[in-house]
Amino acid sequence: MAEQSGDDARSDLDEAALQQMTNELIDHLHRRAHQIGELIAQRYRESIVEYRSLPDGFIDQDVAPTARANLEAMLASLTDDHDAVSDQDETAARYAPFRDSAVRRFHQGVPVQALLHAYRLWGHTVWEQVRQAPQIRNNPELGLVVAGKIMRHVDLVSTAVAQAYLEEASGVIRDREVVRRDLLEALISGNPSQERIDRLSQYFGLPTTARYTVVLVRSRQLSQSSPESLRKTLGTVRDHLHPTETGFLTGVRDEEVVAIYPLHQASSQHEMLRAQADALAAELPRYLVGVSRTHTGLATVSSAYSEAQDAITSTQVTAEKRAHFYADAMLDHIVESSPFKSVLYEEVIEPLEQYDRDHRADLLVTLRAYCASGFNLSVTAKVLIVQPNTVRYRLKRIHELTGQDPFVSNNLILLALALRAAP
Repeated sequence: MAEQSGDDARSDLDEAALQQMTNELIDHLHRRAHQIGELIAQRYRESIVEYRSLPDGFIDQDVAPTARANLEAMLASLTDDHDAVSDQDETAARYAPFRDSAVRRFHQGVPVQALLHAYRLWGHTVWEQVRQAPQIRNNPELGLVVAGKIMRHVDLVSTAVAQAYLEEASGVIRDREVVRRDLLEALISGNPSQERIDRLSQYFGLPTTARYTVVLVRSRQLSQSSPESLRKTLGTVRDHLHPTETGFLTGVRDEEVVAIYPLHQASSQHEMLRAQADALAAELPRYLVGVSRTHTGLATVSSAYSEAQDAITSTQVTAEKRAHFYADAMLDHIVESSPFKSVLYEEVIEPLEQYDRDHRADLLVTLRAYCASGFNLSVTAKVLIVQPNTVRYRLKRIHELTGQDPFVSNNLILLALALRAAP
């Protein structure tokens, strides 16, 4: 029993000696805290491009003090009893400055990878300084104990700062989505104040006086679009629409996906939008895609949205996998509301249908192809797989039967409108 008591006493003495050496190490590192902080700041400059590219004074006035505070927190952790349950409030208070610094790094544009790299570099540098301390050189056992505590501290701090960084990023994303929805609703409703439009549009870089088109994507079967399917559809819209100007805004509104598409007057840009919208419609066969005319200023987005709705409404029963443009639908509206609709049909369409039935001809098909090709004889001939002279002959027959000459502009307009009057 006496021998056991001696062992216990020697063990207690060793533990006490270990604690004394730890305190001496802490005092040594406290005295060198400023120099160690400067060394860490220098290594950040040398090793982390994202830190080096930040404004002058950023490292000296923010990063270096944070590194020194981290060193002080690590030194405090050397006396922690990790077998005991630590006080959560004390732990939260210890890591709060580093969580705050992570939030600052996010808003300073430092990527999370660079942030975590900085904390790893901090750990390597501090351990290097600890190894050079006389207390460690003379007592390897103390080095093992301290190394474990430093590693644990680095893990805890890295976890805390990563969590704070990602929480801040998520919050900003959520805030951005809220602003996006507010701006879309404000523009589409047509009732917001100009001050509100100016304030919200600046957040997304939308020039208030630029020209815009609205692209509207709506399910063919309303009330059957789940939030998940709408999110996927929104992603598809963003993948297919690529304006050349800044100020592109997309979002989900009720059961629709709305895109405010910046567009100048250049015909090539209009052609690009038509190609992108048609490709989008082909990718989303269960949806209808409507495109408004181009309007000047964000204050006109409400009118553009109504036009995109009308473009969809006028084609609700079709199964065509292409986008529907209001500019095209305008002719349909004109014909549908005209008291001359039946006259157009009787004077133009019926004679051609009757001739085609009697002679097994294709005059009506030829007229449709001619209008669809932009009134180009050669293109029409290629579409119909006939000779251009054959197309010319058929157009002359159309003139004879209807009294409307396809080679005279006013007559051609009536022929094109008559095609839209056909059931």
